[in-house]
Amino acid sequence: MLPRVLQLIRDKFWRDAATLQISGVLNQMSQLVSSSVLAFLLGAHTVGLFVVAVMLQALLYNLINVGVVQTTVSQVAAASAREMREKTAGWLAFLAKTYLVFSTLLIGTGWFVLPRLSVWFYADDLGAAGAREVGVWAWWLTFWILIDTPRVVAQVAFQATRRMLALAQLDNGQEVLRMFLVVGGAVITGSPKGAVIGEVLSRVGASYLALVMYHGARSDGGPWLPSMVELFRRIPEIPLAKGLRLGLRVGVIKNTTTLVVTVLPRLLLGGSAGFAWVAYFHVAQRIMGLPQMMMQGVSRTILPALSERRGLQDLAGFRRLYMRTTWLAGCALTAFVLLCLLLVKPFVGLAYPADFAEPVLKCCMILALGVIPLAFAVAQDPFYILTNRMKANLIICLVGALVTIPANVVLLRIYPDTGPVWGQALYLSWVLVHFVYIAAYFRKRAHMTAWVD
Repeated sequence: MLPRVLQLIRDKFWRDAATLQISGVLNQMSQLVSSSVLAFLLGAHTVGLFVVAVMLQALLYNLINVGVVQTTVSQVAAASAREMREKTAGWLAFLAKTYLVFSTLLIGTGWFVLPRLSVWFYADDLGAAGAREVGVWAWWLTFWILIDTPRVVAQVAFQATRRMLALAQLDNGQEVLRMFLVVGGAVITGSPKGAVIGEVLSRVGASYLALVMYHGARSDGGPWLPSMVELFRRIPEIPLAKGLRLGLRVGVIKNTTTLVVTVLPRLLLGGSAGFAWVAYFHVAQRIMGLPQMMMQGVSRTILPALSERRGLQDLAGFRRLYMRTTWLAGCALTAFVLLCLLLVKPFVGLAYPADFAEPVLKCCMILALGVIPLAFAVAQDPFYILTNRMKANLIICLVGALVTIPANVVLLRIYPDTGPVWGQALYLSWVLVHFVYIAAYFRKRAHMTAWVD
């Protein structure tokens, strides 16, 4: 057993994954701390208003997002493995240009859409003026996408070239800035407005940190990276069409998942059960997000690792790495989910106002039914991207949406307070269909060691 553990420690993939796992847990704990402080400062109803403002921005973001981050990671990882500098620089410049164009569109659209959308959703609960104010806060949040561009470019560059320590440090630095500025804004203003301003300002500090770290990474002896000056100088000449076609395939799936899992349940709860239930659900998802955040550590490591296997046409190595990662990570994360459930009630009782304990526990127990199957999906998205099976992924996800979204409506009518939570658990469980498809793919190619398709 000990030699096996030592072998895993020496393996770069598992060291990278462990680095991002620790970073993810620290980030999630920071988010729990900030949500706890906000709960005591503002109360459940007012925290719910802040969360709704963030979700309104996220609703618009995911409706028009073109989804190029994962695509760029896979392309840069493959190019870097073959030392194709021109392609590496081109894809990073493409990412920067896409973010600049997209964020400008988001800001302009948000000004007209978000206040009206908020009034449409919540005028009965908050009054027209109060609902419009929440929509204006959501519009302020659209600016963080534009401000975030340097950080996103650095983040993708670190992930694709497997500089996972730098990636973890950047993620943690951004989260620490966010926690202090969000809480500080709430303390100064005594309202969600200050927390919203803190969210936006944290992106300014994070982008500056990203620029400094990216400059340092260029001389750390790792894979080559172009300078930020060169990237932004190349932006005018970079065509968007080709990369966007590939990115949109990923983006439609990721955006649909985010809308159903993260955005819509909160928005629906605000209208059906009250804004306090938005806060309860938000805390429950943060807690159950601890194992999901750990899963992101592995998934962000597996994408560039599998990209290298794909770039070398090594199907046998790709299959082994996929299967080993899926089972080891899935079993470990399932155990962590069960541990979280045991600790939810005592933790919430200590860290949040008294009215949070029972509703949060109820939400966590429901969410666990979807989070446990999802724990085994750490390499699902990289599989579809790198095997060029995004069409199959899209079909499975769209069928899942057609099944689960109407089920959400029915559940909401039956259970106004927990219906959206049950709907989210159902949507997460749809991952079982993906497992069947992926198993069939590998079974069909069990005799092959290299790609021929």
